[in-house]
Amino acid sequence: MDRTSTPVSDIAGLLAQADEEVSAGRQDKAFVLFGSVLAAEPRNLDALKGAGRALLAIRRLNDSAETWEAAYEVAPDDPEVLFQCGVMQFRRGAMDAACEYFDRALAGQPTHYGARGMRLLAMFYQDSDNGAAIWRAQQDWGRQRPAAPLRTVYENDPDPDRPLRIGYVSSDFRAHSVGFNLLPIYQRRDRERFRLYSYAEVPQPDAATRLFEEASDVWHSTVGLSDVEVAEIIVADKIDILVILAGHLDENRPYIARYRPAPIQINQYDICSSAMDEYDYFIGDRVVTPRGGGERFSERVIRLPTFSAHTIPAEAPAQGPLPALRNGYVTFGSFNAPQKISDRSIDTWAALLHAIPASRLVLKHFEAYSETATRTRILNRLAERGIGADRATVLDAVDRRSEHLRAYDQIDIALDSFPFSGATTTYEALLMGVPVITLAGDRFVSRCSAATLDAAGLGVCIAHDTDSYVARAVELASDAERLAVIRGRLRQALTQSRVCDADQYVRNLGRVHRAVWRRWCFRSQNSS
Repeated sequence: MDRTSTPVSDIAGLLAQADEEVSAGRQDKAFVLFGSVLAAEPRNLDALKGAGRALLAIRRLNDSAETWEAAYEVAPDDPEVLFQCGVMQFRRGAMDAACEYFDRALAGQPTHYGARGMRLLAMFYQDSDNGAAIWRAQQDWGRQRPAAPLRTVYENDPDPDRPLRIGYVSSDFRAHSVGFNLLPIYQRRDRERFRLYSYAEVPQPDAATRLFEEASDVWHSTVGLSDVEVAEIIVADKIDILVILAGHLDENRPYIARYRPAPIQINQYDICSSAMDEYDYFIGDRVVTPRGGGERFSERVIRLPTFSAHTIPAEAPAQGPLPALRNGYVTFGSFNAPQKISDRSIDTWAALLHAIPASRLVLKHFEAYSETATRTRILNRLAERGIGADRATVLDAVDRRSEHLRAYDQIDIALDSFPFSGATTTYEALLMGVPVITLAGDRFVSRCSAATLDAAGLGVCIAHDTDSYVARAVELASDAERLAVIRGRLRQALTQSRVCDADQYVRNLGRVHRAVWRRWCFRSQNSS
Protein backbone atom coordinates (compact mmCIF):
# COMPACT_ATOMS: atom_id res chain seq x y z
CA MET A 1 0.00 0.00 0.00
CA ASP A 2 1.31 3.46 -0.89
CA ARG A 3 1.86 5.24 2.42
CA THR A 4 1.57 8.66 0.79
CA SER A 5 -1.76 8.06 -0.90
CA THR A 6 -3.93 6.47 1.75
CA PRO A 7 -6.63 8.94 2.82
CA VAL A 8 -7.25 9.47 6.51
CA SER A 9 -10.85 8.37 5.96
CA ASP A 10 -9.61 5.01 4.66
CA ILE A 11 -7.40 4.56 7.74
CA ALA A 12 -10.34 5.35 10.00
CA GLY A 13 -12.52 2.93 8.05
CA LEU A 14 -9.99 0.11 8.30
CA LEU A 15 -9.67 0.65 12.06
CA ALA A 16 -13.46 0.60 12.45
CA GLN A 17 -13.69 -2.64 10.44
CA ALA A 18 -10.91 -4.17 12.54
CA ASP A 19 -12.72 -3.26 15.75
CA GLU A 20 -15.86 -4.96 14.40
CA GLU A 21 -13.90 -8.13 13.70
CA VAL A 22 -12.47 -8.03 17.23
CA SER A 23 -15.97 -7.68 18.69
CA ALA A 24 -17.06 -10.70 16.63
CA GLY A 25 -14.12 -12.75 17.92
CA ARG A 26 -12.43 -12.92 14.51
CA GLN A 27 -8.98 -11.88 15.66
CA ASP A 28 -7.21 -13.28 12.61
CA LYS A 29 -9.26 -11.08 10.28
CA ALA A 30 -8.82 -8.12 12.60
CA PHE A 31 -5.05 -8.53 12.43
CA VAL A 32 -5.12 -8.38 8.63
CA LEU A 33 -6.98 -5.05 8.80
CA PHE A 34 -4.68 -3.63 11.45
CA GLY A 35 -1.78 -4.75 9.26
CA SER A 36 -3.20 -2.80 6.34
CA VAL A 37 -3.23 0.33 8.48
CA LEU A 38 0.35 -0.28 9.61
CA ALA A 39 1.49 -0.75 6.02
CA ALA A 40 0.38 2.84 5.43
CA GLU A 41 1.19 4.27 8.84
CA PRO A 42 3.77 2.12 10.71
CA ARG A 43 3.54 4.33 13.81
CA ASN A 44 -0.26 4.34 14.09
CA LEU A 45 -0.71 3.63 17.78
CA ASP A 46 -4.30 2.37 17.56
CA ALA A 47 -3.28 -0.14 14.89
CA LEU A 48 -0.21 -1.24 16.85
CA LYS A 49 -2.32 -1.84 19.94
CA GLY A 50 -4.98 -3.69 18.00
CA ALA A 51 -2.46 -5.82 16.16
CA GLY A 52 -0.62 -6.64 19.39
CA ARG A 53 -3.82 -7.83 21.07
CA ALA A 54 -4.96 -9.79 18.00
CA LEU A 55 -1.61 -11.53 17.60
CA LEU A 56 -1.67 -12.57 21.24
CA ALA A 57 -5.21 -13.91 20.87
CA ILE A 58 -4.17 -16.11 17.95
CA ARG A 59 -1.02 -17.14 19.90
CA ARG A 60 1.58 -15.62 17.60
CA LEU A 61 3.67 -14.76 20.62
CA ASN A 62 6.87 -13.55 18.96
CA ASP A 63 4.96 -11.29 16.58
CA SER A 64 2.81 -9.94 19.40
CA ALA A 65 5.89 -9.11 21.46
CA GLU A 66 7.53 -7.31 18.54
CA THR A 67 4.35 -5.31 17.97
CA TRP A 68 4.13 -4.16 21.57
CA GLU A 69 7.81 -3.25 21.51
CA ALA A 70 7.08 -1.13 18.45
CA ALA A 71 4.15 0.47 20.26
CA TYR A 72 6.47 1.26 23.18
CA GLU A 73 8.82 3.07 20.80
CA VAL A 74 5.88 5.21 19.66
CA ALA A 75 4.28 5.86 23.05
CA PRO A 76 6.55 4.87 25.98
CA ASP A 77 4.27 6.52 28.55
CA ASP A 78 0.95 5.14 27.32
CA PRO A 79 -0.63 3.14 30.21
CA GLU A 80 -2.09 0.45 27.94
CA VAL A 81 1.22 -0.04 26.14
CA LEU A 82 3.05 -0.23 29.46
CA PHE A 83 0.51 -2.73 30.75
CA GLN A 84 0.85 -4.98 27.71
CA CYS A 85 4.64 -4.82 27.89
CA GLY A 86 4.31 -5.90 31.52
CA VAL A 87 2.08 -8.80 30.50
CA MET A 88 4.70 -9.79 27.93
CA GLN A 89 7.41 -9.87 30.61
CA PHE A 90 5.08 -11.69 33.00
CA ARG A 91 4.41 -14.40 30.44
CA ARG A 92 8.17 -14.89 30.06
CA GLY A 93 8.63 -15.20 33.81
CA ALA A 94 10.59 -11.94 34.12
CA MET A 95 8.58 -10.78 37.13
CA ASP A 96 10.80 -7.90 38.25
CA ALA A 97 10.63 -6.34 34.78
CA ALA A 98 6.88 -7.00 34.61
CA CYS A 99 6.31 -5.20 37.91
CA GLU A 100 8.26 -2.17 36.69
CA TYR A 101 5.97 -1.85 33.68
CA PHE A 102 2.83 -2.32 35.80
CA ASP A 103 4.04 0.34 38.26
CA ARG A 104 4.62 2.79 35.42
CA ALA A 105 1.18 2.04 33.97
CA LEU A 106 -0.42 2.70 37.38
CA ALA A 107 1.54 5.93 37.79
CA GLY A 108 -0.06 7.17 34.56
CA GLN A 109 -3.49 5.64 35.23
CA PRO A 110 -4.06 4.72 38.89
CA THR A 111 -7.44 3.17 38.07
CA HIS A 112 -5.99 0.69 35.54
CA TYR A 113 -7.67 -2.50 36.74
CA GLY A 114 -5.52 -4.84 34.68
CA ALA A 115 -2.23 -3.33 35.80
CA ARG A 116 -3.14 -3.46 39.49
CA GLY A 117 -4.39 -7.03 39.23
CA MET A 118 -1.35 -8.23 37.30
CA ARG A 119 0.99 -6.34 39.65
CA LEU A 120 -0.48 -8.29 42.56
CA LEU A 121 -0.44 -11.58 40.65
CA ALA A 122 3.23 -11.13 39.76
CA MET A 123 4.12 -10.85 43.44
CA PHE A 124 2.95 -14.42 44.01
CA TYR A 125 5.48 -15.64 41.42
CA GLN A 126 8.45 -13.75 42.83
CA ASP A 127 11.08 -15.32 45.10
CA SER A 128 10.13 -13.14 48.06
CA ASP A 129 9.00 -13.75 51.61
CA ASN A 130 7.41 -10.31 51.98
CA GLY A 131 3.95 -11.45 53.04
CA ALA A 132 3.12 -8.04 54.52
CA ALA A 133 3.68 -6.31 51.17
CA ILE A 134 1.57 -8.91 49.39
CA TRP A 135 -1.27 -8.42 51.88
CA ARG A 136 -1.17 -4.64 51.35
CA ALA A 137 -1.32 -5.22 47.60
CA GLN A 138 -4.28 -7.58 48.08
CA GLN A 139 -6.09 -4.88 50.05
CA ASP A 140 -5.32 -2.27 47.38
CA TRP A 141 -6.68 -4.65 44.74
CA GLY A 142 -9.81 -5.27 46.81
CA ARG A 143 -10.43 -1.54 47.18
CA GLN A 144 -9.91 -0.81 43.50
CA ARG A 145 -13.66 -0.80 42.89
CA PRO A 146 -15.63 1.20 45.50
CA ALA A 147 -18.06 -0.70 47.66
CA ALA A 148 -21.69 -0.41 46.63
CA PRO A 149 -24.46 0.43 49.11
CA LEU A 150 -24.58 -2.62 51.37
CA ARG A 151 -27.68 -4.79 51.02
CA THR A 152 -28.93 -5.99 54.38
CA VAL A 153 -32.44 -7.11 53.46
CA TYR A 154 -32.99 -10.18 51.29
CA GLU A 155 -36.20 -11.76 50.08
CA ASN A 156 -34.75 -15.28 50.27
CA ASP A 157 -36.96 -17.68 52.22
CA PRO A 158 -35.01 -18.49 55.44
CA ASP A 159 -36.04 -22.15 55.42
CA PRO A 160 -32.87 -24.10 56.37
CA ASP A 161 -33.93 -27.30 54.57
CA ARG A 162 -35.41 -26.09 51.30
CA PRO A 163 -33.68 -26.53 47.91
CA LEU A 164 -30.93 -23.94 47.49
CA ARG A 165 -30.14 -21.69 44.57
CA ILE A 166 -26.36 -21.68 44.10
CA GLY A 167 -24.92 -19.13 41.69
CA TYR A 168 -21.50 -19.58 40.07
CA VAL A 169 -19.73 -16.61 38.47
CA SER A 170 -16.84 -17.60 36.22
CA SER A 171 -14.95 -17.07 32.99
CA ASP A 172 -13.87 -20.71 33.14
CA PHE A 173 -16.98 -22.53 31.96
CA ARG A 174 -14.74 -24.01 29.26
CA ALA A 175 -11.81 -26.38 28.73
CA HIS A 176 -9.71 -24.91 31.51
CA SER A 177 -8.16 -26.19 34.74
CA VAL A 178 -10.86 -24.51 36.82
CA GLY A 179 -13.51 -25.85 34.46
CA PHE A 180 -12.16 -29.39 34.79
CA ASN A 181 -12.57 -29.16 38.58
CA LEU A 182 -15.95 -27.46 38.41
CA LEU A 183 -17.72 -29.79 35.98
CA PRO A 184 -18.18 -32.68 38.48
CA ILE A 185 -19.98 -30.26 40.82
CA TYR A 186 -22.45 -29.54 38.04
CA GLN A 187 -22.89 -33.08 36.83
CA ARG A 188 -22.92 -34.97 40.15
CA ARG A 189 -24.83 -32.71 42.50
CA ASP A 190 -28.13 -33.61 44.16
CA ARG A 191 -30.44 -31.85 41.72
CA GLU A 192 -33.36 -32.05 44.13
CA ARG A 193 -31.48 -30.06 46.78
CA PHE A 194 -29.27 -27.73 44.72
CA ARG A 195 -30.24 -25.67 41.69
CA LEU A 196 -27.27 -24.19 39.87
CA TYR A 197 -27.34 -20.80 38.19
CA SER A 198 -24.40 -19.96 35.93
CA TYR A 199 -23.15 -16.44 35.22
CA ALA A 200 -20.71 -17.02 32.39
CA GLU A 201 -18.06 -14.58 31.23
CA VAL A 202 -17.20 -16.74 28.20
CA PRO A 203 -16.96 -14.78 24.93
CA GLN A 204 -15.81 -17.83 22.96
CA PRO A 205 -17.69 -20.96 24.13
CA ASP A 206 -16.26 -24.41 23.46
CA ALA A 207 -17.47 -28.00 23.85
CA ALA A 208 -16.99 -27.84 27.63
CA THR A 209 -19.10 -24.68 27.76
CA ARG A 210 -21.98 -26.62 26.24
CA LEU A 211 -21.64 -29.28 28.95
CA PHE A 212 -21.90 -26.60 31.63
CA GLU A 213 -24.89 -25.02 29.95
CA GLU A 214 -26.67 -28.37 29.71
CA ALA A 215 -25.96 -29.13 33.39
CA SER A 216 -27.14 -25.70 34.60
CA ASP A 217 -30.65 -25.05 35.80
CA VAL A 218 -30.33 -21.44 34.59
CA TRP A 219 -27.65 -20.04 32.29
CA HIS A 220 -26.76 -16.36 31.85
CA SER A 221 -24.03 -14.96 29.65
CA THR A 222 -22.46 -11.94 31.36
CA VAL A 223 -20.33 -10.89 28.37
CA GLY A 224 -20.81 -7.18 27.78
CA LEU A 225 -22.66 -6.60 31.06
CA SER A 226 -21.38 -4.36 33.84
CA ASP A 227 -20.89 -5.61 37.38
CA VAL A 228 -24.03 -3.87 38.56
CA GLU A 229 -26.07 -5.35 35.69
CA VAL A 230 -24.91 -8.85 36.60
CA ALA A 231 -25.62 -8.17 40.28
CA GLU A 232 -29.16 -7.12 39.39
CA ILE A 233 -29.71 -10.42 37.54
CA ILE A 234 -28.41 -12.33 40.56
CA VAL A 235 -30.80 -10.45 42.84
CA ALA A 236 -33.69 -11.17 40.48
CA ASP A 237 -32.75 -14.87 40.50
CA LYS A 238 -32.91 -14.82 44.33
CA ILE A 239 -29.59 -16.61 44.66
CA ASP A 240 -28.98 -17.99 48.15
CA ILE A 241 -25.24 -18.65 47.88
CA LEU A 242 -23.07 -16.86 45.33
CA VAL A 243 -19.73 -18.51 44.49
CA ILE A 244 -17.24 -16.36 42.60
CA LEU A 245 -14.46 -18.46 41.13
CA ALA A 246 -10.76 -17.62 40.72
CA GLY A 247 -11.35 -13.90 41.16
CA HIS A 248 -7.72 -12.87 40.70
CA LEU A 249 -7.30 -14.80 37.44
CA ASP A 250 -8.36 -14.64 33.80
CA GLU A 251 -11.49 -12.59 32.99
CA ASN A 252 -13.32 -13.34 36.21
CA ARG A 253 -15.69 -10.87 37.88
CA PRO A 254 -14.69 -10.58 41.58
CA TYR A 255 -16.14 -7.10 42.11
CA ILE A 256 -19.70 -8.28 41.56
CA ALA A 257 -19.52 -9.30 45.22
CA ARG A 258 -19.23 -5.64 46.22
CA TYR A 259 -22.93 -5.21 45.42
CA ARG A 260 -23.84 -7.98 47.88
CA PRO A 261 -26.39 -9.54 45.50
CA ALA A 262 -26.66 -12.71 47.62
CA PRO A 263 -26.86 -13.23 51.38
CA ILE A 264 -23.87 -15.61 51.36
CA GLN A 265 -20.82 -15.08 49.13
CA ILE A 266 -17.96 -17.56 48.73
CA ASN A 267 -14.48 -17.23 47.25
CA GLN A 268 -13.43 -20.53 45.62
CA TYR A 269 -10.55 -21.72 43.41
CA ASP A 270 -8.79 -18.39 43.90
CA ILE A 271 -5.07 -18.02 44.58
CA CYS A 272 -5.51 -15.99 47.75
CA SER A 273 -7.96 -14.06 49.90
CA SER A 274 -10.12 -11.45 48.21
CA ALA A 275 -9.24 -9.00 51.01
CA MET A 276 -12.83 -7.76 50.65
CA ASP A 277 -15.39 -7.65 53.44
CA GLU A 278 -18.14 -8.69 51.04
CA TYR A 279 -16.87 -12.28 50.80
CA ASP A 280 -17.91 -14.52 53.69
CA TYR A 281 -16.01 -17.76 53.10
CA PHE A 282 -12.92 -19.14 51.37
CA ILE A 283 -12.76 -22.82 50.37
CA GLY A 284 -9.47 -24.55 51.22
CA ASP A 285 -8.20 -27.70 52.89
CA ARG A 286 -5.83 -28.60 55.73
CA VAL A 287 -2.76 -28.50 53.45
CA VAL A 288 -3.30 -25.43 51.24
CA THR A 289 -4.79 -23.42 54.11
CA PRO A 290 -3.35 -24.99 57.28
CA ARG A 291 -4.61 -23.88 60.67
CA GLY A 292 -2.16 -21.45 62.17
CA GLY A 293 -0.58 -20.72 58.79
CA GLY A 294 0.99 -17.36 58.11
CA GLU A 295 -1.23 -16.37 55.18
CA ARG A 296 -4.00 -13.86 55.92
CA PHE A 297 -7.64 -14.19 54.89
CA SER A 298 -10.46 -11.67 55.20
CA GLU A 299 -12.92 -14.56 54.73
CA ARG A 300 -13.68 -17.38 57.13
CA VAL A 301 -11.72 -20.37 55.80
CA ILE A 302 -13.61 -23.64 55.35
CA ARG A 303 -11.33 -26.68 55.11
CA LEU A 304 -12.62 -29.58 53.05
CA PRO A 305 -10.73 -32.91 52.89
CA THR A 306 -9.46 -31.62 49.51
CA PHE A 307 -9.95 -28.13 48.06
CA SER A 308 -10.59 -29.61 44.60
CA ALA A 309 -11.31 -32.94 42.93
CA HIS A 310 -10.48 -34.46 39.58
CA THR A 311 -12.01 -37.00 37.26
CA ILE A 312 -10.07 -39.25 34.91
CA PRO A 313 -10.43 -37.68 31.45
CA ALA A 314 -11.85 -40.03 28.85
CA GLU A 315 -9.02 -39.13 26.47
CA ALA A 316 -6.27 -40.08 28.93
CA PRO A 317 -3.94 -42.65 27.29
CA ALA A 318 -2.45 -45.56 29.19
CA GLN A 319 0.85 -44.92 30.94
CA GLY A 320 3.93 -45.77 28.93
CA PRO A 321 6.92 -47.69 30.30
CA LEU A 322 9.55 -45.92 32.38
CA PRO A 323 11.83 -44.00 29.95
CA ALA A 324 14.90 -44.55 32.14
CA LEU A 325 14.78 -48.28 31.41
CA ARG A 326 15.27 -47.71 27.67
CA ASN A 327 17.38 -44.54 27.90
CA GLY A 328 19.82 -45.60 30.57
CA TYR A 329 19.48 -42.25 32.32
CA VAL A 330 16.80 -40.37 34.28
CA THR A 331 14.76 -37.65 32.61
CA PHE A 332 13.23 -34.93 34.75
CA GLY A 333 10.53 -32.69 33.39
CA SER A 334 8.32 -29.72 34.10
CA PHE A 335 5.18 -28.95 32.12
CA ASN A 336 4.28 -25.96 34.30
CA ALA A 337 3.78 -22.52 32.77
CA PRO A 338 7.12 -20.69 32.26
CA GLN A 339 5.98 -17.78 34.43
CA LYS A 340 5.89 -20.22 37.35
CA ILE A 341 9.50 -21.23 36.80
CA SER A 342 11.38 -18.78 38.99
CA ASP A 343 15.12 -18.22 38.92
CA ARG A 344 15.34 -20.13 42.20
CA SER A 345 13.51 -23.06 40.61
CA ILE A 346 15.99 -23.08 37.72
CA ASP A 347 18.98 -22.88 40.07
CA THR A 348 17.65 -25.80 42.12
CA TRP A 349 17.01 -27.87 39.01
CA ALA A 350 20.55 -27.17 37.82
CA ALA A 351 21.90 -28.38 41.17
CA LEU A 352 19.84 -31.55 40.81
CA LEU A 353 21.12 -32.19 37.29
CA HIS A 354 24.69 -31.74 38.52
CA ALA A 355 23.98 -34.23 41.32
CA ILE A 356 23.00 -36.80 38.65
CA PRO A 357 25.44 -36.07 35.80
CA ALA A 358 23.77 -38.29 33.19
CA SER A 359 20.25 -36.91 33.77
CA ARG A 360 18.21 -34.76 31.38
CA LEU A 361 15.51 -32.08 31.70
CA VAL A 362 12.46 -31.68 29.46
CA LEU A 363 10.27 -28.54 29.45
CA LYS A 364 6.85 -28.07 27.88
CA HIS A 365 3.81 -25.85 28.22
CA PHE A 366 1.41 -25.54 25.31
CA GLU A 367 2.85 -22.95 22.86
CA ALA A 368 4.57 -20.84 25.56
CA TYR A 369 8.09 -21.85 24.54
CA SER A 370 7.44 -20.82 20.94
CA GLU A 371 8.30 -17.30 22.08
CA THR A 372 12.05 -16.94 21.76
CA ALA A 373 12.50 -14.73 24.84
CA THR A 374 10.61 -17.17 27.08
CA ARG A 375 12.69 -20.12 25.95
CA THR A 376 15.92 -18.12 26.11
CA ARG A 377 15.39 -16.93 29.70
CA ILE A 378 15.22 -20.44 31.10
CA LEU A 379 17.73 -22.18 28.85
CA ASN A 380 20.32 -19.40 29.24
CA ARG A 381 20.07 -19.47 33.02
CA LEU A 382 20.53 -23.24 32.96
CA ALA A 383 23.54 -22.79 30.65
CA GLU A 384 25.03 -20.21 33.02
CA ARG A 385 24.86 -22.91 35.70
CA GLY A 386 26.56 -25.50 33.55
CA ILE A 387 23.52 -27.24 32.04
CA GLY A 388 23.86 -27.05 28.27
CA ALA A 389 21.45 -27.66 25.42
CA ASP A 390 22.48 -31.33 25.30
CA ARG A 391 20.77 -31.82 28.68
CA ALA A 392 17.78 -29.43 28.54
CA THR A 393 15.11 -29.86 25.86
CA VAL A 394 11.94 -27.94 25.01
CA LEU A 395 9.06 -29.93 23.51
CA ASP A 396 6.79 -28.54 20.81
CA ALA A 397 3.24 -27.57 21.72
CA VAL A 398 0.31 -29.89 21.14
CA ASP A 399 -3.33 -28.86 21.28
CA ARG A 400 -5.12 -32.12 22.04
CA ARG A 401 -5.13 -33.13 25.68
CA SER A 402 -4.51 -36.79 24.84
CA GLU A 403 -1.30 -35.83 23.00
CA HIS A 404 -0.28 -33.53 25.83
CA LEU A 405 -0.68 -36.34 28.35
CA ARG A 406 1.23 -38.71 26.09
CA ALA A 407 4.25 -36.40 26.38
CA TYR A 408 4.66 -37.64 29.96
CA ASP A 409 5.96 -40.87 28.40
CA GLN A 410 9.23 -38.96 27.93
CA ILE A 411 9.91 -38.16 31.59
CA ASP A 412 10.58 -40.24 34.71
CA ILE A 413 10.13 -37.63 37.46
CA ALA A 414 8.30 -34.30 37.32
CA LEU A 415 9.77 -31.22 38.99
CA ASP A 416 7.29 -28.77 40.45
CA SER A 417 7.86 -25.03 40.17
CA PHE A 418 8.11 -22.71 43.16
CA PRO A 419 7.07 -20.48 44.81
CA PHE A 420 3.98 -20.89 42.57
CA SER A 421 3.31 -24.60 42.38
CA GLY A 422 1.34 -26.65 39.91
CA ALA A 423 -2.25 -27.78 40.32
CA THR A 424 -3.80 -29.47 37.29
CA THR A 425 -0.27 -30.01 35.93
CA THR A 426 0.64 -31.99 39.04
CA TYR A 427 -2.52 -34.06 38.78
CA GLU A 428 -1.84 -34.83 35.12
CA ALA A 429 1.70 -36.02 35.89
CA LEU A 430 0.42 -38.39 38.58
CA LEU A 431 -2.31 -39.59 36.23
CA MET A 432 0.39 -40.63 33.76
CA GLY A 433 2.39 -42.45 36.45
CA VAL A 434 4.99 -39.71 36.97
CA PRO A 435 5.78 -38.75 40.60
CA VAL A 436 6.19 -35.02 41.29
CA ILE A 437 8.76 -33.43 43.60
CA THR A 438 7.38 -30.24 45.18
CA LEU A 439 8.58 -27.61 47.62
CA ALA A 440 5.77 -26.64 49.98
CA GLY A 441 5.84 -22.97 50.94
CA ASP A 442 3.75 -20.89 53.30
CA ARG A 443 1.05 -19.68 50.92
CA PHE A 444 -1.90 -21.26 49.11
CA VAL A 445 -0.19 -20.97 45.73
CA SER A 446 2.91 -22.77 46.98
CA ARG A 447 1.01 -25.68 48.52
CA CYS A 448 -1.39 -26.87 45.81
CA SER A 449 0.90 -29.66 44.63
CA ALA A 450 1.60 -30.64 48.23
CA ALA A 451 -2.15 -30.96 48.83
CA THR A 452 -2.55 -33.25 45.83
CA LEU A 453 0.48 -35.35 46.73
CA ASP A 454 -0.65 -35.64 50.35
CA ALA A 455 -4.13 -36.77 49.30
CA ALA A 456 -2.60 -39.28 46.88
CA GLY A 457 -0.38 -40.79 49.58
CA LEU A 458 2.87 -39.37 48.17
CA GLY A 459 4.02 -37.32 51.13
CA VAL A 460 7.55 -38.57 50.46
CA CYS A 461 7.63 -36.24 47.44
CA ILE A 462 6.97 -33.10 49.51
CA ALA A 463 10.06 -31.07 50.44
CA HIS A 464 10.28 -28.00 52.67
CA ASP A 465 13.57 -26.50 51.48
CA THR A 466 15.67 -26.68 48.33
CA ASP A 467 18.21 -29.08 49.81
CA SER A 468 15.56 -31.64 50.67
CA TYR A 469 13.92 -31.01 47.27
CA VAL A 470 17.14 -32.09 45.57
CA ALA A 471 17.71 -34.94 48.01
CA ARG A 472 14.23 -36.40 47.50
CA ALA A 473 14.59 -36.22 43.73
CA VAL A 474 18.04 -37.85 43.86
CA GLU A 475 16.76 -40.64 46.09
CA LEU A 476 13.83 -41.34 43.80
CA ALA A 477 16.00 -41.20 40.67
CA SER A 478 18.55 -43.64 42.11
CA ASP A 479 16.21 -46.62 41.96
CA ALA A 480 14.83 -47.26 38.47
CA GLU A 481 13.06 -50.44 39.53
CA ARG A 482 11.20 -48.55 42.24
CA LEU A 483 10.29 -45.82 39.75
CA ALA A 484 8.96 -48.45 37.34
CA VAL A 485 6.76 -49.92 40.08
CA ILE A 486 5.46 -46.46 40.98
CA ARG A 487 4.70 -45.74 37.34
CA GLY A 488 2.70 -48.92 37.00
CA ARG A 489 0.67 -48.43 40.17
CA LEU A 490 0.25 -44.67 40.45
CA ARG A 491 -2.88 -44.20 38.34
CA GLN A 492 -4.79 -46.87 40.25
CA ALA A 493 -3.64 -45.40 43.57
CA LEU A 494 -4.62 -41.92 42.40
CA THR A 495 -8.03 -43.13 41.24
CA GLN A 496 -8.70 -44.73 44.61
CA SER A 497 -7.55 -41.68 46.59
CA ARG A 498 -9.63 -38.69 47.60
CA VAL A 499 -7.96 -36.73 44.78
CA CYS A 500 -10.31 -38.47 42.35
CA ASP A 501 -13.28 -39.06 44.63
CA ALA A 502 -15.38 -36.44 42.90
CA ASP A 503 -18.64 -37.85 44.29
CA GLN A 504 -17.43 -37.43 47.88
CA TYR A 505 -16.06 -33.99 47.08
CA VAL A 506 -19.43 -32.89 45.69
CA ARG A 507 -21.21 -34.29 48.77
CA ASN A 508 -18.76 -32.46 51.06
CA LEU A 509 -19.31 -29.22 49.20
CA GLY A 510 -23.07 -29.72 49.42
CA ARG A 511 -22.77 -30.16 53.19
CA VAL A 512 -20.80 -26.91 53.37
CA HIS A 513 -23.44 -25.04 51.38
CA ARG A 514 -26.17 -26.43 53.58
CA ALA A 515 -24.28 -25.59 56.79
CA VAL A 516 -23.53 -21.97 55.87
CA TRP A 517 -27.11 -21.57 54.67
CA ARG A 518 -28.50 -22.85 57.99
CA ARG A 519 -26.18 -20.49 59.81
CA TRP A 520 -27.54 -17.58 57.79
CA CYS A 521 -31.14 -18.71 58.38
CA PHE A 522 -30.54 -18.92 62.13
CA ARG A 523 -29.03 -15.43 62.22
CA SER A 524 -31.77 -14.05 59.96
CA GLN A 525 -34.59 -15.50 62.06
CA ASN A 526 -33.04 -14.31 65.32
CA SER A 527 -32.43 -10.80 64.07
CA SER A 528 -35.99 -10.24 62.90
